[in-house]
Amino acid sequence: MAGSWNVDVAVGKMPQKVASAFASFNEKIVGAEYTPIAYLGSQIVNGTNHAVLAEQLVVNGKDTKNVVVLIFNEAIKSDEITLINIERVVESGGELGGVTVDVKTDIPEDAKSVFDATIERFVGSNVTPFALLGTQIANGTNYIFAVEFTSVTRKVGIVVVNSNNHDNYAFTNLLNANTQKVLEYAFTW
Repeated sequence: MAGSWNVDVAVGKMPQKVASAFASFNEKIVGAEYTPIAYLGSQIVNGTNHAVLAEQLVVNGKDTKNVVVLIFNEAIKSDEITLINIERVVESGGELGGVTVDVKTDIPEDAKSVFDATIERFVGSNVTPFALLGTQIANGTNYIFAVEFTSVTRKVGIVVVNSNNHDNYAFTNLLNANTQKVLEYAFTW
């Protein structure tokens, strides 16, 4: 259906045109570096939008790491791909209780066991983690996962689970059209 996201998570790879645009953008941007984590899927809107989950390293003397979703648009009947959106979805925080972004697509067993203990209570959907995005110390350890989940349709999101409280979790949809921000600039290749 036009406008909805066709979720097709691919860790460590993406369509060739998107990979080329991502690499070109990364070469030209100043002040930050981006490392792809996963291709999330596509959407038909004025051409084809492609979503990529990536680690953002802001080179600011502190080398701040964040996790972002980049949206590239492949124009209709054109070879051009334009970066139309960058949205921060996990921000690191240096203070006590702040999030430490440390992306791992090979999820450590301790984090996976906390995820499994929490998600086993989640009824009606299949939830599969594909990356550990970071941690936060807060009455135990909060583990922040990128996940693919299926209820009626396939979606991709972030789930936060706590090592001390398996009855609570937080969920955010990564590809929610209502949260997309328009950049004041665009990069086209």
